[in-house]
Amino acid sequence: MKGATIISSALVLFGVGVASLTEPVYIDTVRQPKFVWLTTYFFRSQDAPWLIGVALLLAILAIARPTFPRSFGCLEKPSRRVTAVSLLALLVLVCGVVGTHSIFHDYHLSRDEILAEFDATIFRSGHLIAPIAPEHRPLATALAPTFMVPIDQIDGFVSAYLPGNAALRALVGFIDPAATNPLLAAFAVIAVFAVARRLWPSDPAPALVAAVLTATSSQLIVGSMTSYAMTAHLTLDMLWLWLFLRDDKAGHAAAIIVGAFAIGLHQTIFHPLFAAPFILRLWISQRRSVAAAYIGSYAIALLFWIGYWQLLALWRGVSMETSDEVGLVYFIARVLVLLTSFQWSGADLMAKNILRFVVWQNPVLLPLVILSYTQIREGSGIARELAAGVCLTLIAMFIVLPYQGHGWGYRYLHGLLGNFSLLAAYGWVDLAARANARASRELGSTLAIGCVIGALVLLPAHLIQAQRFVEPYARAAEAIARTDADFVIVDKSRLLFAADLVRNDPFLRNRPKILDLTYLEEDQIRALCATNEIALFEKADATALGVSRHDEATKTDDDMLGRKRRLMSDLRCGDDMGQRSR
Repeated sequence: MKGATIISSALVLFGVGVASLTEPVYIDTVRQPKFVWLTTYFFRSQDAPWLIGVALLLAILAIARPTFPRSFGCLEKPSRRVTAVSLLALLVLVCGVVGTHSIFHDYHLSRDEILAEFDATIFRSGHLIAPIAPEHRPLATALAPTFMVPIDQIDGFVSAYLPGNAALRALVGFIDPAATNPLLAAFAVIAVFAVARRLWPSDPAPALVAAVLTATSSQLIVGSMTSYAMTAHLTLDMLWLWLFLRDDKAGHAAAIIVGAFAIGLHQTIFHPLFAAPFILRLWISQRRSVAAAYIGSYAIALLFWIGYWQLLALWRGVSMETSDEVGLVYFIARVLVLLTSFQWSGADLMAKNILRFVVWQNPVLLPLVILSYTQIREGSGIARELAAGVCLTLIAMFIVLPYQGHGWGYRYLHGLLGNFSLLAAYGWVDLAARANARASRELGSTLAIGCVIGALVLLPAHLIQAQRFVEPYARAAEAIARTDADFVIVDKSRLLFAADLVRNDPFLRNRPKILDLTYLEEDQIRALCATNEIALFEKADATALGVSRHDEATKTDDDMLGRKRRLMSDLRCGDDMGQRSR
């Protein structure tokens, strides 16, 4: 354990140093996407100090080599193991539900989260698309969040994300939508434990290690307080793996069904990258009929989900010709655009993403994963396939989308938290097999210290970071919702992520309705101002509530929005927000 801990400490410090040194070069040479600087902001303000602290902790553990009298002796009875894992899952569930309300204030920060709840609201109402009333159709673009399905003539709202995550939120939402991701995260802890028990049926320690490392991940717990689809990816991936490891007809059939649903959670790419190494293993081991069943079923599922929006268009009576911005051709075109926009400079972003992932986990996860190298090299169990899934995802994200935007940890690896925990369990097994009694106690003691630091130091720090970032936007959204007006027009110029404050009920049942000034034409502004009570949310309102300014804007955008603000001023339209607060 000492060698892996020292290597981990050195790698973290080296990564922080390289990321800090390459940062000015990256900023000077890369201009797109527009907000890539957010990754650097998170690295500087949230991650780098704690990464140095984690590196120092690992170095201290390597030097001190602490030993406690017992490790898992108290959990030798099967009933106690089940109780322990159940309590871990319950704690994750409680933390997730409480944090959703108290840390995130029931606020969906990012566009992915907004649209997950947006679609869930539609589905709970018994619709697949939210119809737009005729009087609101001319304003549809200004009323809707971005990333909506670009299908002409539908006259309805539905997001451009696949519906699986929203469907889960819709189902749980009949009780409490805020419980969706906490429930999924709690189930993920149990699923990781169940998979590990299948891998090591005669040894309880690796399964407990995997479950504990999963449950003490800040990324898992804070992610469960959001509506991101990645928690569902983690849970379904581990359920899929548990079924796959049954290795019988019923298990493989059920895994195919789970996989087909997982592909449609929100983006098609993530589950196939996880599953591909296991399917390849079947093919290489001459079990080609089973592999072919997976390949054929996944091909059908992929085609279905890629064509999902075209099916919606046809259901609404829109011909294929008028919905050519969705479907297979559109999907291929989008992939080609992402591939051709690849830049090697994205390596800087990926380095910061990986460092962010590391510091949002239990501090001893990295040393234990490093210890699994021997098991990966020798092809023990499924270690090689678990590692391959991680590598495939990192390569794909580096090529296609190195910028994650918002994320508590690195969310594009969130679905693979189970992979990391299971690899760490492989590392534990490898070291325990070679360890004497004292080394075994040292191993257990190091894990215990890592859990204490992860749960009582890193998790509170990450919760504070998340709350401080989210709270100004939650206050701004609440202030807009309290405004006594028919419409609130949001002027997002020179503000950070203010476009995400444009959020309406999909059936437009809310008052005030919120409009994005960018997408309003001047004649629409005149018509709105002539017949409605209008409030304007602009820079002064936002900064007073703590929303940060952002000065990256084109002269064209400034001129266009400035012209519209002057028109509203000339029309004496757009009262101050404070004057209309309810």
